[in-house]
Amino acid sequence: MMSLTLEINPYLLVTSITIILVFIYRYMQETFTILDRLGIPGPKPIWVFGNTHEFKDKNVLDVFKSWREKYGNVYGFYEGFRAGVVINDPEFARDILNKHFEKFYIRTSYRPFVYYPDDLRLISIYGEHWKHQRSVLNKMLNSTATLKQVVGKVVKSSVRMLKGLETERKLCVDGLHMSQFIDNFVSESVARIVLDMDADEIDRHAAIVHRYERESMWSAAADNEISGLARLFPSLTPLLKLGDKKFKSSHDDLVALLRVYLPKAINAQNNNKMKDEDHSSLLSYLTSSRVLSRDIDGSLMRRDLETDETIAHVLSFIGEIFTSMTASIQFMVYELARNPECQEELYKEVTSLFPNEEDVTMENLQYMEYFDMFFSETYRKHPIAPGVSRICTENCRLRGVNFRQGMTVRVMTSPLYSDPKIFQHPEKFNPHRFSKEDRMSRHQYSFLPFGQGPRGCPGQRLATMTMKIAMIYLVRRYTFSTSNKTQIPLKEALRPSLCPADGVHVNVNPR
Repeated sequence: MMSLTLEINPYLLVTSITIILVFIYRYMQETFTILDRLGIPGPKPIWVFGNTHEFKDKNVLDVFKSWREKYGNVYGFYEGFRAGVVINDPEFARDILNKHFEKFYIRTSYRPFVYYPDDLRLISIYGEHWKHQRSVLNKMLNSTATLKQVVGKVVKSSVRMLKGLETERKLCVDGLHMSQFIDNFVSESVARIVLDMDADEIDRHAAIVHRYERESMWSAAADNEISGLARLFPSLTPLLKLGDKKFKSSHDDLVALLRVYLPKAINAQNNNKMKDEDHSSLLSYLTSSRVLSRDIDGSLMRRDLETDETIAHVLSFIGEIFTSMTASIQFMVYELARNPECQEELYKEVTSLFPNEEDVTMENLQYMEYFDMFFSETYRKHPIAPGVSRICTENCRLRGVNFRQGMTVRVMTSPLYSDPKIFQHPEKFNPHRFSKEDRMSRHQYSFLPFGQGPRGCPGQRLATMTMKIAMIYLVRRYTFSTSNKTQIPLKEALRPSLCPADGVHVNVNPR
């Protein structure tokens, strides 16, 4: 038999390898010098990983703060192969988020793993489609009738929270981990507000809703190595999704539950002619809403929201409201325990405005001036959203800085919150720095708890009302103080909002 042998020309092999290596070298050099060519300062990257190694085992916000101190208010860094620009200047922030919105109108997704119909959420769409969907949500979340119903629902959740807290408090002599009670309160409030669940339905479905909320947080967490790799190397996302099974499973379970609830909400409607005050939940409002859309011939028409569009919006409410609100309330409890004089000042405001249960109304909540200051100061110390990110949609030059289409632009406000030029003695916890007079003296874009511009948070009033009611019930019943298990300073994590990494442990005593 004849044997076949494969002869390889060594010169051809060496030439091929050399060409490949030269191509890789030139690609890497081109990729990791773009910021230098644009004249944007920043930390020196390493190939493939960019500057992500500088975040390892460090507080992310501390890294951005140190970069600002070293490189100024505008600098760049590399997240893997992607170059981005960071803005730390309030006036420049106004340009990005508002004045030149048309050049930066696409939001970046903080969630690396997306499952249908999540790609229909408001955060994932843009252009005319986003504008029409946003108008529906704005009207719903700022409707007086909607907000009045929110008060009664959150009050019920607050009462249930106190019952569970009191039972556990009697069993523990060395303080409590407040996180579990606050998590349950927010989860129940969201179920009531969004789906109009009663106590029995909440008990029956709480596991599905709460599991989704927790897995949603972890799937997008900065300390989740799988999602971190997906953010670093988006092309690997389909493969890395295999490690995101828990969130995928919880997502599918909640979507299945929502598909049962949709017909229930629709059956309660009256041919889409319900008035605002007739709606029992956000789901009811959505299923009776009509949105502007383009017909095949390009003409504008009004149509019902599609089933999957409605589910996408509900998923967004359930996930995002839970993530931000539970962290905010935990941080406030922590600061109450650390600052007893602030706790007493808030208690005086609560008891003067709400001496009786029936006094908790939408109208009375707006007079909680000290709470507003206390919340703002807590947020300054623990910024739930350290910044907002946008995608540049066209090559442009603003304030002497060159931006390229597709580049991520981060308006990082958290370093401003510890700037003594903006907030005098930033190390001190002082709610009165957010008095009306002090707020008027600062730049509007130097403090952005709910974002700014057309893509600012549409649910600001709903979130603020919910947090106020929770704090009214907690402060009126209990005093909080640090325990031997209270972390000082508090360890924090981005999951994806900033939150207490290990929860909040405090002493809880009845008044």
